[in-house]
Amino acid sequence: MEVGNIVKLRNGTLCDVVYETQFGKWLLVEKTETEEPPFSHWHNANGTFYADDESQLDVVEVINLN
Repeated sequence: MEVGNIVKLRNGTLCDVVYETQFGKWLLVEKTETEEPPFSHWHNANGTFYADDESQLDVVEVINLN
């Protein structure tokens, strides 16, 4: 994953990768077509939402735009 990629979560939601911390955490912002502010969430370096449990928010696919 890298900033600028679009990723697909296990639940089918597409997210923009917008930031990476110095510790390898990723900030993802859900793509939405509503006027409401989008949901955002932090992910571990390997794309998981929880370190020790499967989640519907885990990254399952990286879509490279390059």
